[in-house]
Amino acid sequence: MAEGENSTHLPFRAIKLIETPDVEGVYAVAIGVDGELCRLDADWNPLEQHARPFPMSIQHAIVVGDVLIATWIDRELLLARMGCLPLNRPFRDGVERGDLRIARNLEHAILPEGATWAHVLDAEPLALGSMDDGFVFVLWNRGVYGFDVTGVERWRAPPPEWPDLAHLPMSQETVSLHETSTTIEVWSRAGGCLRLSKEDGSKIGNSHFDIEGALSDVHGTETERLLLLNDGRCYLYRTGVKVADLATKGPVQHAVNTNGTWILSGWREEIAISENGVQTRKQNEVVVQHLIKDEQLWLLTNDGVLSHSILTE
Repeated sequence: MAEGENSTHLPFRAIKLIETPDVEGVYAVAIGVDGELCRLDADWNPLEQHARPFPMSIQHAIVVGDVLIATWIDRELLLARMGCLPLNRPFRDGVERGDLRIARNLEHAILPEGATWAHVLDAEPLALGSMDDGFVFVLWNRGVYGFDVTGVERWRAPPPEWPDLAHLPMSQETVSLHETSTTIEVWSRAGGCLRLSKEDGSKIGNSHFDIEGALSDVHGTETERLLLLNDGRCYLYRTGVKVADLATKGPVQHAVNTNGTWILSGWREEIAISENGVQTRKQNEVVVQHLIKDEQLWLLTNDGVLSHSILTE
């Protein structure tokens, strides 16, 4: 590795790494805070120079098969894009941000460089998730959309609603999507959960969880849901029953489940929640993400360093 056996320094400050098991010779793709993209090998080393296909930050990104589906947004310029980038070839640099200020007309809209398909979005993308061999996303005040990887719409559903939560601020805003074997769960900032059919987007059920604060993200297994709040509080539910309520030092950036243990990427701390209780380990930097590789736990910090974690050892 670039920095020794137990750590490597990525070429930019990364906000997320996504593994790419269906792409030969590529282990993962790294996403930077300013929209950088870089393919990595099995030792976390860059395969080539990183690039910025679009001159703004990436809001959401998932890997579906051998492609990256991503959304870009710039609130100052009121621009949003969605695109599909192949992972079997290097990323390419696109235009500069100044070029976007000039090309404001829809017919002259600039799209991410190297995309096999791309769309101009007329509303803010709130959430993006995988769905079998396709993906699903939510646009603010527009609806929920199921697409295949070629960018063709399969179905659409009305904007998500949680009538029982309407009296709460921002209660109708989607913050997360979670895929199950048959459904897509659409989660609202106030803890609402709308279940849609993956087949046609039809409504299956609607419920809500009582939370003290604003929901930021949801992670889950077949029987568990981990609810993350903006202030760092976490609720763990098992078959609908709350089994853990944890306050952390600050916002939790990411969570992953390994062998029944939840690993949380906290605010300058790592956290493990298991049947044996809660373990924490301090870090000097903000922990952005945890990954499991060869049965070992790794952590990515906001300074771009990826290193081996001893939290669970």
